[in-house]
Formats: sequence, structure tokens, C-alpha cells
Amino acid sequence: MSGVEASKQPKQPQEHVCSSCVKTVVQIFTQYHEQIEQLKQEKESLHEELRKLVEDHEEQKRVMVKEIRALKEQLALLKKR
Repeated sequence: MSGVEASKQPKQPQEHVCSSCVKTVVQIFTQYHEQIEQLKQEKESLHEELRKLVEDHEEQKRVMVKEIRALKEQLALLKKR
């Protein structure tokens, strides 16, 4: 009867845990972790660059608005003559 009982129980998959496989998995994990950290740094750098570009763009818009206003004033003065 014990043979019948043993066949009813689901078999657990065998885990392969040799040292070279573990070492390979650790190396791959380490490489992925390093790549993730590098990508995070690149992302932060790109965000900073984007922030600076937006600031520069806003400053250019302010300058252009002032220049346009000055040109409109000059045009109005010329039209009065």
C-alpha cells in the first residue's frame, strides 16, 4: 500500500544547485544590478539636462517677449511720426 500512497503525492522538482551554476547566476545578477544602477544614473543625468533645457527655453521666451514688446513700442512711435 505504501507504493500506492507514494505515487499519489506530487513529485517535487529537483533543484540543480552546483557551485558553477550558482556562480553564473550570481555573476548575471551582479551584471544586471550594475546595469540598472548605470541606467538610473543616466536617467538622473538626462532629467537634469532636460531641466536645464527647460530653464533655458523659458529664459529665451522671456527675452523674446521683452524684445517683441520693445519692437512694438518702436513701431508705434514710428507710426505716430
